[in-house]
Amino acid sequence: MKQKQLMTLFLGGLLFLAAPAYAQRTIKNPKALGCLNVLDGELKAREVVFADTATTIAFTLDYPAGNNFRISSTCYLVDENNRRYPVRSAEGLPLDAWMTSPASRTTDFKLHFEPLPKRTRVFDFFEYDGRGAFMLQGIHDGKRKLKIKTLEELAGANAYTAPADWFTTDSVTLRGRIEGYSPEAGFPTQLELSYTSLFDKDELVMVADIRPDGTFEKRWEVDHPKQHSFRWDKALPGMSYLEVFARPGDTIDVTVRRGEDGLYRCIYHDGSSQAVERWLKSGLNLGGFPSRMYRFKGTPGEAEALAEKLWKLMTYRLQTEAARHKFTPMEMQLAMADAQVQYAMDVMDYALGKMFNMEMVTAADSAVHATLRDTAFYGRLLRRIDFDNPLLMASGYYDILLNRIQYAWPVTGADGPVEITDEIGPWSNTPESILKEMEDRYATWNGMMGSTKNSLMAQMCNYQEMLGDYTLWRVNEISKDKVLADPKLSEEERKQQAASVPCLSNVFPRYVASFSHEALRRHAEQFHAARQAKASFASPLPEGQPAALIRSLQARYPGRYLVVDFWGMGCGPCRGAIQSSKELRAEIAKRDDVKLVFIAGEETAEGSEAYHKYVKEWLADEETICIPDTEFSRLQEYFRFNGIPHYETITPDGRRVGEEYRINGLYNFKFEMERLRAAGL
Repeated sequence: MKQKQLMTLFLGGLLFLAAPAYAQRTIKNPKALGCLNVLDGELKAREVVFADTATTIAFTLDYPAGNNFRISSTCYLVDENNRRYPVRSAEGLPLDAWMTSPASRTTDFKLHFEPLPKRTRVFDFFEYDGRGAFMLQGIHDGKRKLKIKTLEELAGANAYTAPADWFTTDSVTLRGRIEGYSPEAGFPTQLELSYTSLFDKDELVMVADIRPDGTFEKRWEVDHPKQHSFRWDKALPGMSYLEVFARPGDTIDVTVRRGEDGLYRCIYHDGSSQAVERWLKSGLNLGGFPSRMYRFKGTPGEAEALAEKLWKLMTYRLQTEAARHKFTPMEMQLAMADAQVQYAMDVMDYALGKMFNMEMVTAADSAVHATLRDTAFYGRLLRRIDFDNPLLMASGYYDILLNRIQYAWPVTGADGPVEITDEIGPWSNTPESILKEMEDRYATWNGMMGSTKNSLMAQMCNYQEMLGDYTLWRVNEISKDKVLADPKLSEEERKQQAASVPCLSNVFPRYVASFSHEALRRHAEQFHAARQAKASFASPLPEGQPAALIRSLQARYPGRYLVVDFWGMGCGPCRGAIQSSKELRAEIAKRDDVKLVFIAGEETAEGSEAYHKYVKEWLADEETICIPDTEFSRLQEYFRFNGIPHYETITPDGRRVGEEYRINGLYNFKFEMERLRAAGL
C-alpha cells in the first residue's frame, strides 16, 4: 500500500512538472495583416509561443544588405483589449544596439514579452511609440478568420458630418509655452509651418519665434478646418512636431510639458484641438503606406493586390487605434478621412514611382504605361473613397493628393495644350479649345474616381487649373485690347482675332460656372476681385527685417534688376537648374541691366563643406549668399513661398514684380526680360 502511494505521488509529480508544457500554446507560421516602416523589406513572425511565463515570438527581418537597424528595448505587444505587454529579453540580437543587415538580407531573432492571455486571437507588435517604428499589425492564427470592420461599419457606428459652416474664412491663433525652457540648453528657437492655401494660390511658410520665457504665438488665416504640423527647428525629445487642428476663428492654447519618462507632450487647453486631442495624440500616422506603393516594382495588377492588402491594414489600424484611444465620433470621422486621403495618395504614388523609375523600352513596359494612363485602373482602386466628403480637406496630406490627381497620367498622358508665349498672337489655343480641354479633364478625373458627376475633388482640381492659368488669361486680356485697337486691322478682323484670344473675359466665367460647390464659386470670385484690384504688376517691398537683405543687394548693384534664385543643397531640381544653365548664366553676366543672386539656406551661415564645394564648381564668381535655415524660413514667409527653387524679380527702383511678369528661372530669360521691359516695370 505504501509503495502504491509513493508511485501515485511520483506520477503526480511528473504531471505537475509537465503541466507548463501542456499549458503552452503555439502558432506555427502565424499570419499578419502587414508591417509598417520597414522600407524595402519586411518583418515577419515565424512562430508565436504562449506560455505562463512569457510570450515568445520568433521574427525574421528581411532588410536591404548593409542597412542599419535596431530593435528598441521599449518594444511591446498590444492585445485586443488594449493592454500592453513589454519586452523582457531578446535572443539573436542585443536590444538598443545598431545592427547591420547581412548580405543575405535576413536576420532571425526572438523576443520574449510579458505573457499574453493564451486565448488572445489577434495582437500587434510595436517597436516603440513614435514615427518610424517597426510595426507588425494583426498577428493571428491563419486557421482562424480575422474579423475586420469595414469603413462603412465604422462610419455607421460613429455618426458625424461636417457642419454647415465648414467653409468659412477666418483667422486662427496658436499660443503656448514650453515648460522649463532655456535657450542655452539647446531648446528650439522657432516653430515653422509650411501651408498651401488651396483657394488663392498662396504657398506659405509661417514662422513663430519662441521667446526667452518659452512662450510663442502665431496668427494665420484658414478657409476650412485643417490639421497642421508645426516643426520645431530643433526637435524636443519625443516631439519633432506640434500637431494642432485649427477651425476658422479658433484660439488654440497649448502647453508643452516634459513627462516623467523624459519625453515632451502637448497639453491642449481649449479650441478645436482639445476636442480632437485623442486623435492628435494617437500618433495614428499611416505614413508607412506611401513608401510601400511608391517603391513597389510590380505590375499594375500586383499593385492592385498590394493596395487591397493595405486597405485592410488601414481599416484594421483605424479600428484598433480608435478603440485604444477612445475616439469620439468626430475624431473617428476625421481619422477615417485622413486615412482615405493617404490611401488614395498611395495609389497615385505607385504611378508616380513608375513614371520616375521605369523607362519604356520593352513591350511589357509599354503595357504598364498604357494601364497607368487608363482611368479604369484608378477607378477600381479609388471608387471606395468618398471624394465629395469635405472632411478629406482636413487632412494634412490633402494638398499632395490634390496635386497627384490633378497631374495624373491619364490627365497629362495625352498631348496637352500648347503654351502661349506671344502676347499679340496668333494663339495656338482658342477659348473653345481651352473649355473643351476643361470638360475632357473633368471626364478623366471622374473616370479615375469612379464617379458619374463632378465630385468636390474634381472641382478642386479644376480650381487649381484655373489658378495656374489665371495669370496668362490676365495678360492676354491686355493683348485682346491691343488687337481691338490695332489700326492695321479692319473692324471685322479685330473682332474675329479678339474673339480667338483666351482671356479672362471669355474663359474665366466658364470655369466658375463649372463649380457646383458654392464655396468654390465664392472663392473664385473673391480671388478674381482681389487680383483685379491690383492695378500694378509690381509692388513696393513689404516692410520687415527680411527686406534689409534685398535692399543691401540693391545698394551694391544700383540701376539693375535683381533676379533672386532661392535654392538649397537638398533640392535636386534646384541643382539641376543651376547646372544646366551655366553657359547661359555666363552670357547673362555680360549684361549691365540685371544681376543674378543665389540665396541658399544651410544649418549655419558659414555653410557646409558640401555647399562650398558645390558653389566652387557651379557658381564660382557669381553672387551667392548663404544664410541659416531659420533666416531662410523668414524669407520664405516674407515672399510667401514654401517650395524651391523659387525666383523673385526686383526692379531697379525697388519694387517686387508680380507673377505676371517676373523672371521664372533662366530657360526663357531673354523673352521674359524683354516682356518685363515692354511692360514698363
